[in-house]
Amino acid sequence: MTVVSSKLFSANPIHYLNMAINEDVTVKRGKRLFQITSKLQFENPSPSDDPYYANPENIAELERRIEEIKDGKVQFSVLSKERQKELLGI
Repeated sequence: MTVVSSKLFSANPIHYLNMAINEDVTVKRGKRLFQITSKLQFENPSPSDDPYYANPENIAELERRIEEIKDGKVQFSVLSKERQKELLGI
């Protein structure tokens, strides 16, 4: 971890942002510390860019459920069109 003053950071922000790719950088300003860390941006797998799929927790839940289905832990059946209409009252 590298600690720099706000003055040094202001003088060369690109240097410290690039440094943050490989290590944590902390900027000290008065009594406060600001940590800079680098993360890869999560790509939304939805073709329509639906924000639900931008949340990695939602993706993890979907993947978990898919694995349960593949492993046979979940049983389900497909309803006929008639039964769907009956349940929906249409």
